[in-house]
Amino acid sequence: MKIIAKTIAAGLLVSTPLAFAHESPEIAGFSMSANVSMVTDYLYRGLSQTTGDAAIQGGFDLEHESGLYLGVWASNVDFADSLEVDYYGGFAGSITEDVSYDVGVIYYDYPSDPSDPEGDFLEVYGSVGFAGFTVGANYSDDFFGETGSALYYYGSYDMELPSDFSLGLLVAQQDLKDDTYGDEDSYIHYGVTLGKAALGFDFALTWSDTDISKDECAAGGYGNNDCDSTVVFSISKAL
Repeated sequence: MKIIAKTIAAGLLVSTPLAFAHESPEIAGFSMSANVSMVTDYLYRGLSQTTGDAAIQGGFDLEHESGLYLGVWASNVDFADSLEVDYYGGFAGSITEDVSYDVGVIYYDYPSDPSDPEGDFLEVYGSVGFAGFTVGANYSDDFFGETGSALYYYGSYDMELPSDFSLGLLVAQQDLKDDTYGDEDSYIHYGVTLGKAALGFDFALTWSDTDISKDECAAGGYGNNDCDSTVVFSISKAL
């Protein structure tokens, strides 16, 4: 489940690597970009989607100079016959020279069994950015597994460092309608990402953790270690 992109500068913070994308020339105000990545673990909001194993991920984005964008992104997972495909669209722009925004919708699709779309779900999202800080939220009225409404909200800070390094910080909370994790209906996750651009690649090293115990993790349908503190390495490149 990729938390989408521009909002998601959290891509670098929460689950996926810093995307290195190749942009094509603009035609009638439109441009297309693409990216492919390898990660040592696919984390979605701090929770492993591959039981600690590696994932290959990639996507395409179509953007208009007005700020409108559409995209598709996919990854292997350790359920749903090993495939997740996300479709999204939104509008991003600037309120002032220093303040940016991004609003949109994302559909998480697990196409292994079209006759049983229980896992598929839709979220709306929005964020505002200022001076490297971003605050945002994602809302679904029927979250993964038909578990009811869910609200995810976060704050992040990104900064450029010398020698093409970057640093990203994140703290976030996922609120769920039901007591999904044992007696808990919410959890906190946080992360730190160090990125480096070199030789046409983007490299990133992310430390991520949650406040979910092993028992609560198992109650939520995950393995005992899928909610633990972990370090993820990623490498991304243009197609």
